[in-house]
Amino acid sequence: MWFIRRPLRPLPASFRFGVATADHQCEAYQPGRDDVWDLWERRLGLQQRGRATDFWNRYPEDVALARDLGCRAFRFSIAWTRVEPSPGQYDESAFDHYRDVIRTIRESGMEPFVTLLHFVWPPHVQERGGLIGPDFPGTFERYADAAARRFGDAVRFWIPINEPNGLVYGYVKPWWQMDYASPPGLPPETTLDEQIDAVGALIQNLFRAHAAARAAIKRHVPDARVGSNPLPLGLPPWLQSLLDRNAGRLEDRETLARQVSRLAERPMQMHGRVDVAVATLSRTAGRARRVAFSTDYHVTQLALLVPSASIIAGGQDLSGKAVALCRGTTAQEFLRDLAPGARALLVASELAALDALERGAADAVLADDSILRGLIGQHRDRYRVVDLGTTEQRYAAAVPQGNTALLEVVNRAIERFKMSGAWASSVARHFGDAAQSIPRSPGSLSEQTAGWLQQKSQARIENPAGPLPLGGPGSALRRIQDRGYVVVGVRADAPGFSAREPSSGNLAGLEVDLAHGIAAEIFGDADRLRFRVVTPAERVAALRSPLGFLDPLLRTYSIVATGITSNWWHLGMAGKLPRFLCPSDCVDQQDFVAFDYYWGIRTLRLDRIQRLFQAANRQFEDAPVWPGALGDLLRYHARLFPGLPIVICENGSVDVADGVNRVSYLRRHVRQVQRAVARGIPVVAYLCWSITSNREWGTTFGPGNDFGVYHVDLDRDPELTRVATPSAAAYREIIVKRSATVD
Repeated sequence: MWFIRRPLRPLPASFRFGVATADHQCEAYQPGRDDVWDLWERRLGLQQRGRATDFWNRYPEDVALARDLGCRAFRFSIAWTRVEPSPGQYDESAFDHYRDVIRTIRESGMEPFVTLLHFVWPPHVQERGGLIGPDFPGTFERYADAAARRFGDAVRFWIPINEPNGLVYGYVKPWWQMDYASPPGLPPETTLDEQIDAVGALIQNLFRAHAAARAAIKRHVPDARVGSNPLPLGLPPWLQSLLDRNAGRLEDRETLARQVSRLAERPMQMHGRVDVAVATLSRTAGRARRVAFSTDYHVTQLALLVPSASIIAGGQDLSGKAVALCRGTTAQEFLRDLAPGARALLVASELAALDALERGAADAVLADDSILRGLIGQHRDRYRVVDLGTTEQRYAAAVPQGNTALLEVVNRAIERFKMSGAWASSVARHFGDAAQSIPRSPGSLSEQTAGWLQQKSQARIENPAGPLPLGGPGSALRRIQDRGYVVVGVRADAPGFSAREPSSGNLAGLEVDLAHGIAAEIFGDADRLRFRVVTPAERVAALRSPLGFLDPLLRTYSIVATGITSNWWHLGMAGKLPRFLCPSDCVDQQDFVAFDYYWGIRTLRLDRIQRLFQAANRQFEDAPVWPGALGDLLRYHARLFPGLPIVICENGSVDVADGVNRVSYLRRHVRQVQRAVARGIPVVAYLCWSITSNREWGTTFGPGNDFGVYHVDLDRDPELTRVATPSAAAYREIIVKRSATVD
């Protein structure tokens, strides 16, 4: 039998098409008005926004572009740090600027959608406890009140908090990630219990802050429409239901702890030849995809070792020279950028590199400064170290990923080692006149974020009285405790850090002393350890299990078995979240249902779901495109909130994702909106992300993270010219017809 598919009706004339953008992503950086992402990007060495698209000055142009597309809605965000540079002190000129933006939008025939907090907040808010501080709801209410008092006559649609569910990942770190995904991040020594406390405080604070902001806005604008927009995962409906059930089971802190631990700890313990590696191992993003790092215990930088009479004074003198460096170290990657014309001589150890230098087989040795100073030992007059001014190399202990309890113990041992003076005396003993001042972990927002966490950590280090920690059943820590000793991977060829003494053959050095400190932290006995010598190339591999190929499956389980990865924001608004997370007076505090949607999967294929999770970490080129998930989410939200209007606050794509270009992406997703409206679902607006290219949260700009309907070459075009992409014409056609034709 043949079925005739009826054409979908155009969307009604009342339907609003629009575009969106955000302050940190498009406004140029203003010196003295840092937000927390500015500080975060600098601290982690991420791409900084710089001029961005200069929306602060170019907004009339971008608003006109949206108007010419036929848009009737324009979403932007207020930079909180610009309008309130210090607590309670408002900058009226900044407010006047945003009033001009609003007026320009309205005069262009569009409705302004104003976001108050789009992932960023002022450092002074952070210094008072940030989003988990007890005063945050009140602080946010006062900011919302100040904005509504000034803009209430011109703004009807308000979004207090953008993607509240994404803010969780500034307070809990999945077991496979090196760093927190976003600010503020917690200190490296933060325990799992402390992460759980922070997550609980955050979720409750976000609900209270949203409700307080809504009340403040409505005091000035009684008919205001207020709603916040979470970003749900685009999962099959049956899997979304499972996530929602997990969230509904968060009855108290204990159930929250169990579920958060699934995200923070590897669900199946695996181990390699060593339990802990303390072997001049620098923290790098590549290594952190394979092992978990502790807090830092030493800071150094890459340098050159050359004969005293050598003319080499820096990287510029290495062209055509033979540079000896150790296989498996960061020096390999660095040399390519430092001196592309140099010839790399790979050796097994820095001792072998020094031998090559002495034999004349190499002109220089490239290695960490501290290792070089340990190497030259008693004959410093024969060699000199050339400072390259490179980025810091931060040594940290490493453990297999997901072993949170073991990592907590290692972090405590390192902090005690530094704070007790043991680090300083060890350096003086093993390095002699090369001893340096005690290194500190990099300063972070987290040190101000939660003073209560820092105080608890400090007390735990300074007052070790009480029973030694006992690992949970089946954990790596329990396995070590049951065995009776810890296996520590160290080097035998890094003088000063870990090398064999000529007289006794015993291992000695800073890292050997630290290893004894780790044993003392676990057992109360510094000698309950065994050393296993590893080469630089073996340091990471020695921690890895042959079963590491199961990691993608374990990551999937960790995400889908954890309530905080659910659509917990709207579950709270619907009264389906426990009251210790969403208080009763925060339920139903919205006038429209808002959400964002980008990527999704049709079935639970492991490769597709892994790509979905990678997209959550801003790897968009291979993000899975499935428009049907948008239709599923529209039906889901209509059932959850019968009768409430629905706004799709963000939807869009990079140039090409999953083999689908942006033109096709937009058409297919708008088609889903048409189907939903035809079925009676009250979708009232669709906002495309984004009107222009933007700075995508610390990532290097390129086609893989350019969502702009109008392209701006952020790095190479000093004029920041707006250039229409094919998706601009396609979106204009969709808006004119109020309908999308699928290829």
